[in-house]
This record gives sequence, structure tokens and C-alpha cells, in this order.
Amino acid sequence: MLTPRRLLITDGSPAALAALTLQDRPDQTVLWAAPSLAPPALGVVQRQAAHFGVDHLVGPGLDAGRTPPPSGPRAIGEGRLLLDALLASSQWRCGRIIWPCQGGRDLDRIAEVQEIVACISHIARLDTAWRAVGPEIRTPLLDCTDEQIMDLIGASGVGLSLSWWCEGQGTSPCGGCGPCRRWQAVSRLAAA
Repeated sequence: MLTPRRLLITDGSPAALAALTLQDRPDQTVLWAAPSLAPPALGVVQRQAAHFGVDHLVGPGLDAGRTPPPSGPRAIGEGRLLLDALLASSQWRCGRIIWPCQGGRDLDRIAEVQEIVACISHIARLDTAWRAVGPEIRTPLLDCTDEQIMDLIGASGVGLSLSWWCEGQGTSPCGGCGPCRRWQAVSRLAAA
């Protein structure tokens, strides 16, 4: 029997932080660290768990020596991520998986994510043990823009500094990569 517990997939990103701020019961939330977290992102995920009082931080991203999964088409990688999260949700007896992916105004991306979720949900229902009680996959931030993500983070009283978006491996964001420029622009816009 699955419980009201939910498994939240996290990579420490602003979207993952926003999804965490929406959880009304940290004691019912299991943070599942996505594979291949960079050391700075892992540190942020650990700080997020401590800040919100989440007792369970699990997942392949906690293993610094783990070999990253091979890169390939995004949809296949995301499907694999959800399959792994589905298996973890069974282990932790979670009735819901929260995937904090974001499509914003990109209707093609939103449709792609919905198809991935439908496919993985269908695979889960093929198992007779999960057919009736298998966890549902939710994407509460799928149509959110960066500005809306910032608003959610700000409304919770935490700052963007409690997240990680940089492609670099330094102890602070590099400021030059695409995600750094993106979130710096959003921060400036929010401050104006």
C-alpha cells in the first residue's frame, strides 16, 4: 500500500526549489537526488533538505563516484529518470512523484513532457501490483515561466541562492554559461 508520501525529483535547480516550496508536509516528502549531480548542486540539495526539514534525502545523485548515465536524446534520458524515480517511489512507498520540469510557454516542450509522463505511467500500470495503487506523476511547474518560478521562490521567503543552475563545477555560479545568464536576467527583472 502506498502512502501520502511524495517523492520529489531534485537537481537543486530553481524549479526543484520552487516545487519544494509548494510541499505543505516536509515530513511526507522524500527528496530524490537526480543522477550525476555536480558537487555544488549536491551541496545545495542538502541545504534545501535541511532548510525545509525534509528527513529523507535519497537517490543516485548522492553517490559522487557514480558514473553518469550516457547522454542521448532528451526524451529518452527523461524517461529513464522517471523510471528510476518510479522504482524509488516503490521502495519509499510514495503515492506521488513530483517532477519539477518546466516548459514555460514552449507548447512543444509541454506536449513532449506530457507524452513522457503518459508513457512512463502506462509502463507502471502494466505491472498488476501497481495497476490500482501505482504512484501518479505530477508536473506542477510545467507551464511556469522563469518569472513565475522566481515568484514562487520569493513568496516562500527563500532566495534563489538556495538553488543551483550553473553548468560549471565551481563553488559559486560562473556567471558566463547559458543558465547563469538566464537566471541573472530573471533576478534582475524580479529586483526591478
